[in-house]
Amino acid sequence: MDIRAPTSKTDMVDALRRYRETLRWETSSLRSEATSRGLETIAGKKDYLNRHHPGGRSLSLESPQLVEQNQKVASLPLVSLPYLVANQEEALALLLHEALKLGYRVQSLRELAVPIPLETVRLLYLLSKRCAEISRIIARQGSSNSGKSNSQVAPAISAYKERRASWESIWGSPVLRCGGFNDITTLSPMYFTPFAPGIRPYSGCATEALQIYSFKIFDLDDSLKWPLYVYGVVAARDAVDGNRNILFSRSRANCQVLTEKDPFLHLTVPSRAILAEYPVDFEVELRIKDGAEPQDKALMSSTNHHHFSGDTALFLGSLCSAEVGLQTVRSAIQATILSIRVVGGGFPVEYGVQVSCSTFTEGAIAAACRQVVLLDSVEKFPEDGLDGYLPLSRNVVTVESKGSLRIIMKGYSESGTVADEARLDFPAQHCQISTQECTIGNAKLQVVIAWSLLVRDKLNNLAEGYIFPI
Repeated sequence: MDIRAPTSKTDMVDALRRYRETLRWETSSLRSEATSRGLETIAGKKDYLNRHHPGGRSLSLESPQLVEQNQKVASLPLVSLPYLVANQEEALALLLHEALKLGYRVQSLRELAVPIPLETVRLLYLLSKRCAEISRIIARQGSSNSGKSNSQVAPAISAYKERRASWESIWGSPVLRCGGFNDITTLSPMYFTPFAPGIRPYSGCATEALQIYSFKIFDLDDSLKWPLYVYGVVAARDAVDGNRNILFSRSRANCQVLTEKDPFLHLTVPSRAILAEYPVDFEVELRIKDGAEPQDKALMSSTNHHHFSGDTALFLGSLCSAEVGLQTVRSAIQATILSIRVVGGGFPVEYGVQVSCSTFTEGAIAAACRQVVLLDSVEKFPEDGLDGYLPLSRNVVTVESKGSLRIIMKGYSESGTVADEARLDFPAQHCQISTQECTIGNAKLQVVIAWSLLVRDKLNNLAEGYIFPI
């Protein structure tokens, strides 16, 4: 058979798609299982083993019994993942690989509605049994600290370092291959912008996504005083590609000054919409500039596994607390504000300007919707250097697919009050580009927005044959 034939390509793409769906389901189940049992930290893992298997002597279950009647399995042993092994990456990769193969076989049989012969059930049982045996062997080896007295055990590592080690052993493993811990997502927020309005790609979706509004530092330790000269990274990590979506990033040479009156970080992204079909991981690693670099101290190293509840994600540290202001948009697409440019008249922002946006649906009070600040400056911009463009600090926002995006532009007066204001409403689209114009004073401004569906899974797009826009 010619593998280049269209039917062969279709079959191969379909097989890859089904395998990826199974992979997503399996890894999501593993993540949920670990979270529900408090296994996200090393202390939680040890506590779980001590409670369920005192002394760590046995992780085995009774041998399952095959019941020939109706050709079903009465019970199968649960596979205990080897959380306490020295080489976590290799062990987890092996067990994940075996679990994925088992899940793929079962899923394929269910989708095809094929009666499962007893011999097939027996083989599936043996595979599961083998996974259990591997797990028991690894568990008997114990942790790297086994056999040491309490005085010999090294101090507990920070939750942030533990989070990094866990991520590298699972998502950075040869099975999932999401790259390095610090790798940044490369997916474009305009991935599906070039599509025709009547064509909806299989791998594009309008689904739950996060809208990020703010990041606030509060509740300082007595050893700290305002102002704070802060630098570092704040990032979100979703299930699309497992890589970092940077919300804030500043070097020591370009640190931000936080004051008691203005304790908010100046967010510059996300670079694309943050998918929220599964819990989102936030990672915060901030330092304080204090004289020479060796004197700098860590302000916060923390993580948060956000579960769609509430409108904040809270971080607790020894020197301060922090919170991310956010919202879960239920049926979301992404809008990229490509440009806001003066196309006629004089430059309207002699004393500064604020540009913000909000998303709302029909029947909602637009004025009551929370706003995303895209630009806020009390200084006049150099017209020659910007060629009439306003320098937006962030430009990707999440919009309800059946709603609208409102752009609000305010020009300040010399006294700091709002002298002029203009508003534009853009109905949401799944693709293509929208352009509108408005006036502030004697100036005419043009706003250009690119629309796109969300990418649900990076590897699914590769299986579909889509390339990544530059």
